[in-house]
Amino acid sequence: MRIEIEVPGEAVPQARPRVTRRGTYDPPRCKAYKQKVALIAKTEMRGRPPMSGPVQMFVNVYHGIPKSWSRNKKIDAIADVIYPTTKPDIDNILKGIMDALKGIVWKDDAQVVIIEAMKEYGEFSRVEMIIEEIEQQ
Repeated sequence: MRIEIEVPGEAVPQARPRVTRRGTYDPPRCKAYKQKVALIAKTEMRGRPPMSGPVQMFVNVYHGIPKSWSRNKKIDAIADVIYPTTKPDIDNILKGIMDALKGIVWKDDAQVVIIEAMKEYGEFSRVEMIIEEIEQQ
């Protein structure tokens, strides 16, 4: 099985869980982003059951180009001459996304055995994913 998912908007990294007297919870911004990712994934799965075997995941995180940049710098950003080296960290983005896809695209994120991820600039902010179940012989 193969699925392609595009999540519009700025990627939200997984923050540390907050601990209170009432228990542990996700910060509201993280929780809302996970719900958005889960809703889009459910739509793309079209009622199919979660993948049960090993999975590979290819992720591109696109950051919008700052409006204040010069025309030449914007061209370099689109041409992948300049990469976003600012926060959020790509591993924190992946953690939130992988948690959101649990039980929808795969049974457990432990099934993900290959990840290829990249941060780059784009015309608009978004996250694009291709997720494939690996055929076992």
